[in-house]
Amino acid sequence: MPSQEELVNTIIKASELLDSNSSALEKLASYLYIADPRIHNYLNKFNQLLKIESPKSSQLQERGKILEQIVYLVFNSFKGITSFKSFQSASSQYDLIVSGDDVNWHPVCKHLYMDISQRDIIIEAKAKNSKLPDKDFARLCSIMHENITGAGLGIFFTLKGATGFPDRNSSSRQRKISDCRLRQALFQAKTGKHIIVLDKEDIFELGKNGTLLQILTRKIRDLKELSGLPTVPIERFVEIDLPPHLEELV
Repeated sequence: MPSQEELVNTIIKASELLDSNSSALEKLASYLYIADPRIHNYLNKFNQLLKIESPKSSQLQERGKILEQIVYLVFNSFKGITSFKSFQSASSQYDLIVSGDDVNWHPVCKHLYMDISQRDIIIEAKAKNSKLPDKDFARLCSIMHENITGAGLGIFFTLKGATGFPDRNSSSRQRKISDCRLRQALFQAKTGKHIIVLDKEDIFELGKNGTLLQILTRKIRDLKELSGLPTVPIERFVEIDLPPHLEELV
């Protein structure tokens, strides 16, 4: 009788035969991202720091440190990762670069619409109370295009998202794109690479199995569609964006 780990590995290897657009890949999310149990403790610490109305400088630094620890634990929960790097190079400071040379990393790449030849992911952690500005987004675009050319995906972990993106609390559809949202779309069109922005609501979902892959997949798909609406919460298993006469049938 094979062990549970052997069964999961068999499933993951079989997924290499699936098309990247297959809905069957969604069912693999909870196997490919098994949340580190320590994440909950760090999310609780992070939440407590966010509740402080007038944080001191030391508390702001602690908040940034905790967010970086959450980011590490989140990506340590991915199947197949074999490389974690955070360093100051001659040109840039890199919060975290992750990649995988293991066969288990292949289905993750497929799930995230990444070519296996560009299987690195660059992650930036920004614990500021303001939205991510265009200059920070432009910097990551430049790094992925000029420096770390083997990166097929960039991810920002933020508190309030980025400028130009649809407001999470708005029900009206955004018809125009600007600032970071415009740069995101142009960069994807030019390079075929995706840069995704997570906000604090997304971050607090990451203690559950499968959630990171599901969130990233929805945001990548929305970048291709430019629906003008914020991505739906992960607890909504099916994404619905239909006119009233069709939505009433759901």
